[in-house]
Amino acid sequence: MTRAQDELAAIRTFPQLVKYLRDDLDWPITSDDFEDLTFDYTPEELGIDSRNAAKIQAIKRLRPLAVNQPWGVFFVMFEPKRLPVVALRRILGAVVLKKRASANHAERAAWDTEDLLFISSFGEGDGRQISFARFAQTTGNGLPTLNVLGWDNLDTPLHVAGVAAALDRHLRWPADPNDEDAWRTEWRAAFTLRNREVITTSKALSVRLAVLARALRDRIKTVLAIETATGPVTTLMTAFREALIHDLDVDEFADMYAQTISYGLLSARVANPAGHAEDGFAGALPVTNPFLKELMATFLHVGERPAKTVAPLQASISMSSGSARSWSSWTTPTWKRSYATSVIGTPSKTRSSSSTSSS
Repeated sequence: MTRAQDELAAIRTFPQLVKYLRDDLDWPITSDDFEDLTFDYTPEELGIDSRNAAKIQAIKRLRPLAVNQPWGVFFVMFEPKRLPVVALRRILGAVVLKKRASANHAERAAWDTEDLLFISSFGEGDGRQISFARFAQTTGNGLPTLNVLGWDNLDTPLHVAGVAAALDRHLRWPADPNDEDAWRTEWRAAFTLRNREVITTSKALSVRLAVLARALRDRIKTVLAIETATGPVTTLMTAFREALIHDLDVDEFADMYAQTISYGLLSARVANPAGHAEDGFAGALPVTNPFLKELMATFLHVGERPAKTVAPLQASISMSSGSARSWSSWTTPTWKRSYATSVIGTPSKTRSSSSTSSS
């Protein structure tokens, strides 16, 4: 990765982010003191209910950096592991321009819905994540949709590079801050991904599964590249070589791992829509395929448990070749085609369709 990408990947706090905005994106920030750069808000003064207020650690607004700056920039620190959209909507409702504002609201600065930039921090410890977000007004009377641009310490170098490129291309400080329309257009262009976007078509589902599988595949290959021969994922790959596919290589194992997790999580969600925990996902898989249940449980927790937990799975593979062969049926040509055609780029090689169709 480049220096800028390394710096971006290492950001965990708002002061670190402000330094990045100043040094890499040319924001005209003159102070190193984050507190001097911002106004403080409390959930109470924004009328946020106690339930959502409990999720918020701090709300700060960046002081204007230019005359007639059209954007309101807010820094919001949350407690939860995921970005709490409802809490963000409450903040939006408090600072957006209203046709008929109350007396208290009229005393506060306010912006159009699409002129607000929320920079959020959420998660725990080293898993703390930074996310840029803005609301886009929908047609009709629907709620504004939340568009996000974010990263965390687990993202691949490719993802971080994409985020860095989007920030550099669209969220750099404008050369002419007086051209407010161009400023609005440029910053809004950075946000193309809707937060936890709802999937409504089979094509969109295929694309999302393929993107998930690609990300998992790349991470597994990264792990295998740095693990020793006794590492948990490497040990698991060795077990598959010994018991099922003797010439299995790294690319094929990574593809298999990624497709197992992607398809298994989908199957579990269909079987148990209310499930949340990983253990619940594995438990929700159909009892008609015990091999898949055991495989999913192992894949989801490899690295969290001792390597010896691979042994029962290896025995299961050896004693239940029928179930193992039924696993290969989900790497059918149909699944492979969706995986290959839906992902940007070409995935690693997979077993030929003739070997799977004959199972």
